[in-house]
Amino acid sequence: MKLKLTPLNIVSAVFLTIAVLLLLEDNKPRGTAMYLNISGILIGFSFLVAVIAFISDQIFRRFVPELKKIWILESFFVFFTVLLIIIIKVSVS
Repeated sequence: MKLKLTPLNIVSAVFLTIAVLLLLEDNKPRGTAMYLNISGILIGFSFLVAVIAFISDQIFRRFVPELKKIWILESFFVFFTVLLIIIIKVSVS
């Protein structure tokens, strides 16, 4: 079995690691209850991004057979997703 490392695999692994680290983090009160609420939201968001990245990677692998093309398409997908998030954040603020 040949391992195919792709950009969405990397994104998925990074966000899964972030979620696990946030879960294992010491949740002692830091003066306000707001810290615990934001931490819980970040854990949920990190797991959601990891799952979406994994599913998207499987879809790309299903329809694009060549590893080089997968790298190109997934890199553009990640870039435009980050760009869209930045544009939405700037326009809302």
